[in-house]
Order: sequence, then structure tokens, then C-alpha cells
Amino acid sequence: MGASGTGILHPVLILLLGLGMPAQAMTTVTAMVGDTVTLFCEANRDGDLSLVSWRMKLSETDNEQLISFSPANNAVTYREVSGYKDRIIMNKDYSLNISNVGIQDEKIFSCFTLMVSDIDEVPVSLKIYKKPSNPEIVEAAAFLEEGKLQQVGVCVVNNSYPVANITWQHNLQNVDLSSSANDRVVTSEKGYYSTISSLKYTSKKGEGRVSFTCIATYFEDQDRTASKKSSPVTLFVHYKTSKVSLQVTPAQDVEEGTNVTLSCSGDGYPPPDAFVFKKNGEDKAVSMDQYELINVTQEDTGEYTCSQQDNPDIKDAVNITVHYLTLTMNPSENVSKMVGENMTLECIAKSSGTVDVTLMKKNKVFSNPFTVESLQYMHSGSYTCLAKIKEVKEMKREKTVIVRVEGKPRINKLTKKVVNNAKVISCVVEGFPKPTVQWSINGTSPREESVKDKKSQWNHRITVQPSENITVTCTAINPHGQDQDTVNLTAMRFKEPVDETLEQDPLDPNNKNNNSKGNDQAKVIVGIIVGLLIAAVIAGVVYWLYKKKSPTSKTKTNERGTADEIKKINKGDNNHTSGSSAV
Repeated sequence: MGASGTGILHPVLILLLGLGMPAQAMTTVTAMVGDTVTLFCEANRDGDLSLVSWRMKLSETDNEQLISFSPANNAVTYREVSGYKDRIIMNKDYSLNISNVGIQDEKIFSCFTLMVSDIDEVPVSLKIYKKPSNPEIVEAAAFLEEGKLQQVGVCVVNNSYPVANITWQHNLQNVDLSSSANDRVVTSEKGYYSTISSLKYTSKKGEGRVSFTCIATYFEDQDRTASKKSSPVTLFVHYKTSKVSLQVTPAQDVEEGTNVTLSCSGDGYPPPDAFVFKKNGEDKAVSMDQYELINVTQEDTGEYTCSQQDNPDIKDAVNITVHYLTLTMNPSENVSKMVGENMTLECIAKSSGTVDVTLMKKNKVFSNPFTVESLQYMHSGSYTCLAKIKEVKEMKREKTVIVRVEGKPRINKLTKKVVNNAKVISCVVEGFPKPTVQWSINGTSPREESVKDKKSQWNHRITVQPSENITVTCTAINPHGQDQDTVNLTAMRFKEPVDETLEQDPLDPNNKNNNSKGNDQAKVIVGIIVGLLIAAVIAGVVYWLYKKKSPTSKTKTNERGTADEIKKINKGDNNHTSGSSAV
């Protein structure tokens, strides 16, 4: 406002300033350190204004003028007050600007007006605030001990104005720890405050680790607060071991030959790592948290204990049982037996626990021991013994022997049948080792078809179209001997007589009515034979009656004729027999 100068104060103003003014209602203005604040002049300015000035209160009875303005001269006058001359300005509305305020500016200022007929003065209170630095926890403890009251750390909050308040948090929860906190305030050279709060805490077993933070609460205004939080400090709670646990891997019931690891641990923190391992009271290992048994045997069975090295009374124990299982078979090796001989198979198991033994061939289970009084080819095969011990789930043994039943060849069946205008001859043989089959047709060797194997039997086949009556021979041979059988076949051009109906092969799946056809053929043959016998008897009776009644001469003639007829009959019978022996 206008020019500035030192000027001469109005005589009345000097008098009034010395006498002071009646008290007026006071307003409060707030600012943060470093701000520029504006103090408005609330004094009466109605009328002929002669002078406006700002002054600050030094004490209850002492005031000091900072700046004044004379409307008549349009001049601003600054007083040489330390720290203010370069920071204050009076505005056109007579308000006062104070720049870069600090806590030294926290005073009562007043605006004074002088008029021809009146004077007025209104005070303004200036409050200064300063944000503190971020709170920090220093001198933190390395760890906490269970049940012991210890200092956690010291929370420091610097350069606040007015004094900042410190509170603590435990595991990020607002917990009242004021009873264990001790606060003090330190003032710096600039007049700022540093708040220092130390915290003590009694930890509990099982907390593991605890986290602490401190919070600084400060004023930003006379009616508004704010806060800042420190970084957390995490401390582990140390506590003594009260219990020891002994673990066995893979299990307390183990198989012979397994590697076993015994692991010892304590419930203290930090966890102990020095233990003493014992077997049946005898020291086995010291100063380690694991003890390993390599390739265990039955001798490793016993009670094992581990205890804390510095406190033998705190210990744990387990019983380890090393299980064994052996399995043998009697006979122990593959065997060869002859058909009709006796054989006994037995599974023999020895174990440290309860064992289940099974003797089986494929999926069929036999009694143990298994005895056969007369071996047959069907008894050949692989026999397996399986033993399992109940105490150890995965512990089992298995043994196998192969039984070979041997014998000389035997032709079980030699059959013939007509198929597609040809005759198929089947020779079913059994024996072991597998017999070699040789075919012969009137002394010649035909070509054999592929052999069909069914269990311990082999079905050999040939197919022929005979142009004349033939005899087919099947011979089976192996190292133990041979067997032979023959069958007669008629030529293909002849129709088979009733009694020469060919036997159907029961092994051929295409012949579903083999048994019924065979039965029918047998019935027909029996009927023919019975009929022939009855006819012969009747003919004999007739001939006897006839001869008894005839004359002698006539008897000779009749005897001759009868003899000729008998020859024809016999000749017919002979032809019939020959047809039945060959097809």
C-alpha cells in the first residue's frame, strides 16, 4: 500500500497505544510451518479513518507495533522488529500477510484503527502446527523370551509441533499397551518436539512371532488430527522345549532290508538340534536330529528313544519291529512226472508275524499242501505260492514251479466223417512230450492239415477222396512209446450202407447233433442184426419141417437145392461183413 517509511506517529495514537484498548472478542487463525498466513482486520473502519496499524502482543502489558498506514499520506510505515520486516505486508483491505510462518509467530496480533471520533482494536490469535517425521522403532530387541518382561524397542517421532502422541500396536491390532510404555519429550533448538516412547512386553508360549508398530498422532489444525505409522518390527518368541517327538520313516513295522530314518524334534523355539538316540538304553548317536538305520535286519528290532542333549528327562520312545518273510516250495525246482504217479506240492513260509499262504494254478486255488494220487496231463502247468504278512501291507513273497506230466502217446479217438464230398479223418492223441503223428493209407503217407491243440490233446486231420476201399492208419510216437489205430473207408462212388454211417467228430463245432446221430446209427445197426437172427431161426424151422415130411429121393434133391441156397445166403452175409469193415 503506497510508499513506506519510518514516519512520525500521530500524538493521539501514541497516547492510546500507551493506554491500551478495551478487550475484544478474539478469532484464531491456524497455519502450518512454512505457510503464508493472512490476518484480516476486524476493527471498525466506519467514518473518517486517520490511521490503521498492526501490532503484536509481547506480554500482558507490552505490545509492539509492526506496521501502520496513514490514509492522509498514503504511506506505510514499518517498525524495525527483528524477523518481521521482510515477511509482512499490509494489503489494500488492511489485512496482514505473514510469509514463511514458524512457531515463533504463534502470538496474538491485533488490528488498530483511529478515526476522528472513534478508535477500535480487534485481536487475532495465530496458531502454528508442524507435521512430525515418520515414526521409527529403534533399539529393537533381537528376540523375546517366553514369560519375561522385555523391552521391545523405542519409538521416536521428531520435529513435531505441538507435541505428538505415540501409541503402540501388537500384531497390527489396536491393543492398549500404555501400561508398558514410557514416554518422554525433548525440545530441539528450533523449538520442535521429539517424542520418545519405549515399550516393554511379556511374551507367551505359542505366539511364535509377534509384530509391533507405533503410531504418532499430531494436530494439523486445532480441531483436526492426523497420524503416521512406523514400519513393523517382528520378533520371534523363544521358549524352552517341553516335549520331544520321535518319528520313524517309513514306519515302525518295516521289512527286512529297508532303510529306516528316526527323526527327533522338540516343541521349543528355536527348535533344538542336539539329541541323543538310544536303542534299548544303549547310546547310538549324539548331537544330531536324525539317526538312520541302513539295510535293517531282525537285530535292529527294539525300543528306540531320543532325548534333548541338555535335558535327558525330556524324551520320546518308539518300538521298531523288523519283519522277515521267507517262502520256499517243495519241490523247489521244476519237476517232471509220469502219468499215474503221485505228487505233492507244498508252500513253506516263515515270518515274524501272521502270514497268509496261497497255492494256485492260474486263478484256481488249491489246498496247501496239494496232493495228487494219480497224475494226469491236465495237472501239468505252473503252480505259484504267494505269501503275505499282515503286519506289513506291502510285504509279500512269490515262488513258482512248473510241473510236467509225461507219458506214452494214446489215441483217444479216431473218427471219420463226410464233408463236402470228401472224407475227413481225425486222430485225437495225447501224451507228453508232444507226440509225433504219422498217417498211412494203404502204406502211403498223405498230407496232414494244421493241428488243433486243445489242452493236453492234439487233433490231427487228413482229408481224402478215395476211389476205392482203403485202410487209414494213425500212429502217435514220443520218447515214451507209441500208439496206433486204423479205420476203413469205402470208395467215394459207393453209398454208405446203413450200418456204415460215419462216426461224427465230437470236437467239430459244425456238428451240433453228433451224439444224437451216433445213437440213431447204433439203433439201426442193432435192429438189422436182430432181424437177421430172427429170419435165420424161422428159415431153420421151416427147413426142418419140410425135410421131415418129404420122401427120401426127394430129400436128396431138396438137400442139394437147400445147400445152394445156404451158400447164397452165406455169400450175401460175407459181402455184408466186408462192407462194414471198410467204408
